[in-house]
Amino acid sequence: MTDNITQPLIVLPTKVRRTYRGGYLIERWHGETELGDSDRPEEWLASITKAINPGFPLIENEGLSEILLNGEKKLLREAIAAAPEELLGINHVKQYGQELGVLVKLIDSAERLSIQVHPDKPFAKRYFHSDYGKTECWHILETRWVNGQEPYLLIGFKPGVTKEYWQKLYAEQDVEAMLACLNKVIPRPGDTFLISGGQPHAIGPGCFLLEIQEPTDYTLRSERTMQDGTLIPEQLIHQGLGEELLMDCFHYEGMTGEQLDACCRVESQITSFSEAEYCTLLIGADTTPCFTMQQICCQRIQDFYPAGASILIVLEGRGEIRWKESSIPLKKGSQIFLPAGVRHFALCGEGGLNCIRCYPPGTVPDVPTCKQ
Repeated sequence: MTDNITQPLIVLPTKVRRTYRGGYLIERWHGETELGDSDRPEEWLASITKAINPGFPLIENEGLSEILLNGEKKLLREAIAAAPEELLGINHVKQYGQELGVLVKLIDSAERLSIQVHPDKPFAKRYFHSDYGKTECWHILETRWVNGQEPYLLIGFKPGVTKEYWQKLYAEQDVEAMLACLNKVIPRPGDTFLISGGQPHAIGPGCFLLEIQEPTDYTLRSERTMQDGTLIPEQLIHQGLGEELLMDCFHYEGMTGEQLDACCRVESQITSFSEAEYCTLLIGADTTPCFTMQQICCQRIQDFYPAGASILIVLEGRGEIRWKESSIPLKKGSQIFLPAGVRHFALCGEGGLNCIRCYPPGTVPDVPTCKQ
């Protein structure tokens, strides 16, 4: 079994239900012919984190990704449990156990998500008994206008919002006033934003993004109804903690637009090999210890010598991933889990291969060497 799991592993798409609609651009990204928005606006990538969906009909193992192993489907979580050191690395297992340490998603919103907040690490440790909060990072892939609405993001409180005022708006369910309390940002493809635990936020309509986050599904909401007027189950509003602790989860430090740019907008760091080939650090350890994300544009052959596990997602183009005497063809939408036991692989672009690699905490991203 060890020989089979210390090679790149194909990950199958994992759609997940949410309280908002979307997913059209995810379907188009995969090349599907019947396109439309639905209650599955998210795709979780190489996930070993279960989705929390109280109030919905039960779907066993929702949120858990499957891989192809010896031609058969198997949960990635089960493969890691069977051989954690081979898949995650000895040092990673010593520090984090069998937890991958990150959750990566594609999100395509056809409507505004509810105003929400995720716990920071101390809050999650105290009330959810978890080593992980839910700090997250959004990398914008594409935007679209929906029903005449320009795409936007809501990030952080404006200056002057207090817990008492926010609690009053929540009790009255004055959604328009709550929306006015948050900073509005117009995203552009290529933008990257860090959303720390405790920071209020909402993804607006028409945003197609890749999200990397701490591996939990703890979301607390300040709205009691979905966009269509359907009541949101109480458990999904405060995760069983009650309304007082819901208010305590928010951080009430306000930000101006300039402060938001300095705090939340992440500047990429580019290493160029040629005009057409480059490697970009989208977010690294100097910004957050929670995860790392890297973009790779490959025209020819790039060699990699990893120091740990990672997740590879193909955004555009075609090519293949090679290791030893084997290879896997790659196309737009391909997902590959790269176990820690893979000490070398090569990406080969056929006229252009645009990928993103996502790394667990503590893993240093390897910069490729480019063959002429």
